[in-house]
Amino acid sequence: MTAYLHDESPTLEQLLDDAALMSFEHQEHCLEVLGAHRWQVSYEPPRFEFFGDHPLACSRFHVLGTAAPGPQSWLWSWANNDWYPPEVTELARSVRDYGLRHGISALRSAEVPFAELPGAPTEPNRAAWLMGELAKAVSGSWTWYSCDVGAGTRLAVLIEHPDLTLPAPEPLRTMRVLNGIFELELPDHRRALHSYAMQRGMLAAFNHDASKLRLAGTGVEVAIAFNEKGLVTAMSSSSGHPS
Repeated sequence: MTAYLHDESPTLEQLLDDAALMSFEHQEHCLEVLGAHRWQVSYEPPRFEFFGDHPLACSRFHVLGTAAPGPQSWLWSWANNDWYPPEVTELARSVRDYGLRHGISALRSAEVPFAELPGAPTEPNRAAWLMGELAKAVSGSWTWYSCDVGAGTRLAVLIEHPDLTLPAPEPLRTMRVLNGIFELELPDHRRALHSYAMQRGMLAAFNHDASKLRLAGTGVEVAIAFNEKGLVTAMSSSSGHPS
């Protein structure tokens, strides 16, 4: 569960902010680890495998659901019990339970029209990505993978493997991730940066009106300024990597 979620009932946009940079870092790390690859999934017993530059066999993975182009909707895995064994839908059910507790329709409804998601996506891959981001924010499981399972339908899973665990923070990588804020279409940079810093064990302190944020981590200190909409206007690092 992300840093803010213990004390509030968030909007979908806030969940996306909370997940943004941790997700960004994990996905870049996943691509670095896997390189060129193929995938294969089986359910008896559950096993998600990658073949290629860096073969991996993940015996622990979580099926979130599928995004289908025909109905233009997302179907949560827990609503498809005839297809998936319960051990791979447990995480999705915990996300559903969070949605029930906090009145979040997209997390608690078995089927979710694309039009009800932020940005009203029309492409299954985009919808699967959005649902993955929401599940990450609630569950604290971070490595997402999506694959075509036929007729344009996308399967979304969260995968776990020791090789996919993030390395310890170091200055160059930290600055690369923080600068990722400029690549992501987010409504609230301030929340996204603060949430990431807390999750990565950095010190994070706002000034009196939250117009500036100072972050301190291993070998790096970062000063960030925001406008009145919470978007970054300037970022500088004392590690010698200005932005």
